[in-house]
Amino acid sequence: MDILIKSYYRPHLLDRCLRSIYENVVDVNGIQITVLDDGTPQKYLDKIKEKYPQVKFRFSKYREEKIIKLQEHLEGKKNYHDVRIPTDLWYDAIADSSDILIMTEDDVWFIDNFDFAHYAEEMNKYDIHILKLGRTLEKDADIIPPYQLTPTISYHNPKFILRSKKFYNLLLNNTFHSRTILEKYKLLPKRWIMQLWVMYDIPMGMYRKDYLQFLWKDKYKRVIEQLQLKNAVEWAFQHKGKTKYTLMTNRVMATSYRSSASFNAFNIKENFDLIKFNFILNELWLNDQFDEFENYPKDFSVAYMYNILMENESKQFADNWKKWTEGFIEMHKES
Repeated sequence: MDILIKSYYRPHLLDRCLRSIYENVVDVNGIQITVLDDGTPQKYLDKIKEKYPQVKFRFSKYREEKIIKLQEHLEGKKNYHDVRIPTDLWYDAIADSSDILIMTEDDVWFIDNFDFAHYAEEMNKYDIHILKLGRTLEKDADIIPPYQLTPTISYHNPKFILRSKKFYNLLLNNTFHSRTILEKYKLLPKRWIMQLWVMYDIPMGMYRKDYLQFLWKDKYKRVIEQLQLKNAVEWAFQHKGKTKYTLMTNRVMATSYRSSASFNAFNIKENFDLIKFNFILNELWLNDQFDEFENYPKDFSVAYMYNILMENESKQFADNWKKWTEGFIEMHKES
């Protein structure tokens, strides 16, 4: 059995993720944990290796180049810009993994005990293709009602506007402005795209390997979620069964809204420097001055982060971060 962790320049969070796995996952020593790194300097990974010697590492072909770009940014030589994602690395790691695996990210952690082997058996028994580990059951229940499958697993049945791959390709690509026009005249069901997100989960999913490979078959080097959603629709039309898409009745994973690895994506008026922010926390963590389990199992407290930035940078930087994290949370309310 495999757990794959996508990682990028946030070892202070990766430590939290790994520690939560070792403290919560049953028979963890029988599970292969692999970090898929895309740009974390070696000195940080060396400390991770010291703390978790059983963990394996695989690296993207962009890693060294991105590390140089990060350093140039910190030195004020050139602003960081690189939107490539290592889909080849992810796809190859999935191909080499067990038939059922967990795919997660460095800013995610387990908040409760989890028996991987048991749920792998349940997935095989009920022909489950994805088990969401961090989704709240009540989320969007008015639009996508959950149904109980077992005492700990619920399932969704997405409702399709049309059972047509071509239609959804047009809609998700917005070909001929089709989505724009249909939404303008209110001809699409309320929050129709949430029906598709039932079939996919970016950071907190337990998957059948063949399904996850199908979702990422394009290996596109940018974050374009419509591709995965189109593939999910195609898969749904090819495979029967009403219990393919499931979630834990009580979630066992959570994520952080205090940081982001998408350094190019969130442009606020204050131009908050996420690379500098992560560098500050990384260095403190490296020198044992950052508590990776602060406020666990909840997210890091705003006060803890704010005080760190006040002490190690400036009040203005801390204030800008606080505005940024508030905006980040607001942006994800509908997701």
